[in-house]
Amino acid sequence: MTSKHFNWHKSWSRGQDGHLVHTSGLRVLVVRSEGFTDLETDDASMAIFQARETSRGVPVHQLVERVKRLMKEAETWHQHNL
Repeated sequence: MTSKHFNWHKSWSRGQDGHLVHTSGLRVLVVRSEGFTDLETDDASMAIFQARETSRGVPVHQLVERVKRLMKEAETWHQHNL
């Protein structure tokens, strides 16, 4: 049996600028430095993400947990799709 997040990787893609984009509208910036790479949410995309999720009926108090989960997914997706 699979969970509802079985095909989570299909929701991610890489934009032309190299940053990660989720189907929810969340954009994750890939910031490379010497010896490490940071993943940061794009502040402008947070409003798009919040509007889309709340329009789907997601309560506002659950948005933080969703962003945390998506950031973990972004890290995993980025590592597997370099």
